Amino acid sequence: MASAHFARALLSRRPFHERAARLWRQYPGTAGALHVSCRCLSGASAAVSSRPLKAAELESFRRDGFVVLKNVYSKNETDLLRETVLDDHMLKTNVMNMVDGSGKTSRLTLWRHAGDDTYGMFSRGRRMVGFAKSATGSDDETIYHFHTKVMLKEPHVGGRWEWHQDFGYWYEVGCLQPEKMLSIMVAIDEATVENGCLEVLRGSHKLGRLHHGNTGEQVGAEPWALEQATQLMETVPCTMEAGDVLMLHSNTLHKSNANLSDRWRRCMIVAFTTKDNQPKPDTIAPLYSPMECVNDSAIMELGKVGRATNSTDDFLKHDDNVDSFKLEESQ
Repeated sequence: MASAHFARALLSRRPFHERAARLWRQYPGTAGALHVSCRCLSGASAAVSSRPLKAAELESFRRDGFVVLKNVYSKNETDLLRETVLDDHMLKTNVMNMVDGSGKTSRLTLWRHAGDDTYGMFSRGRRMVGFAKSATGSDDETIYHFHTKVMLKEPHVGGRWEWHQDFGYWYEVGCLQPEKMLSIMVAIDEATVENGCLEVLRGSHKLGRLHHGNTGEQVGAEPWALEQATQLMETVPCTMEAGDVLMLHSNTLHKSNANLSDRWRRCMIVAFTTKDNQPKPDTIAPLYSPMECVNDSAIMELGKVGRATNSTDDFLKHDDNVDSFKLEESQ
């Protein structure tokens, strides 16, 4: 029990010396554990990623608009993330059911601020933040967490996501620089063509932002431009093993088909942007907030911790999401 209190308190947002002093008073007999935890967190800002992005991977990202990174997270880390999703009451009570053009439903939960939970140890970890900094050309002071979402595609039920660019959404809230934004997906389950893996148009980020309209409760790319793009460019299914990571440029066209298999497809997607690319005030999107990065070891040190019960206001609500992106219908 004491070790759990240590991990959660040390990963909180209070100044480090205050956290250490409070824990010392609470648990005077655990100096060894305190020393280890303090050494880990006190060096977090200067620590390097346990899995830096390679030059060839960054080149692929810039050329193709995406790159799949294999085995970024271990089986233990991915299993922990899956267990957290399965047992997290806050995810279940704040889920959004998004209807596609055929009437099928995909479920997602989205929140704006990275917390002190298991998800936050991924999104604030040196591995993921390092990928985001490399892709956007930013640093610790300018990169920031835009949102995290957990996508749930149930067997035989999970609907499709229409062809779209993430920047098709993000431009509508006032972000203007697509090169300063990206999404990083962690596969929680194996992603296959049969269970509706993400599919991308290779190189489509070079087309710039396309016009988007509504299809069902989703936003999709304008059909005429999309038809031209799909004829010109290669569609690539991004099959992934659990623990793999997909980096996606904000202007890359992508979609996913319905899950027609007997297996779940779950993933966590973390979006990042930079301080000089903030959205307009008073939208559903968060303004700049400095990131407090943690060492990559923090995932397993913390263990299974879901979203805090007092974080309800940080979740995006279904009606707010739909109303914020009401565009003309796609024809």
